[in-house]
Amino acid sequence: MKKKRNVNQNKVRKNNHEEIFESMVKEYQAAKTLLDSMDEGTDEQLKQQRLCDSLFAKAEKFFKQHN
Repeated sequence: MKKKRNVNQNKVRKNNHEEIFESMVKEYQAAKTLLDSMDEGTDEQLKQQRLCDSLFAKAEKFFKQHN
């Protein structure tokens, strides 16, 4: 006879996805804050803009896949 699981696997999986998404959002916000403090038109600013766009796209894709 199988042992019953006490924890609902879907709930655990959902909580894990929420934690991952929250960390992605925090990383994006930190990068965006740094971007906002930079001067426009510089090479560093363009690199940071690409990084922010990439982080946002990753978070958006993750949210759509796991929602």
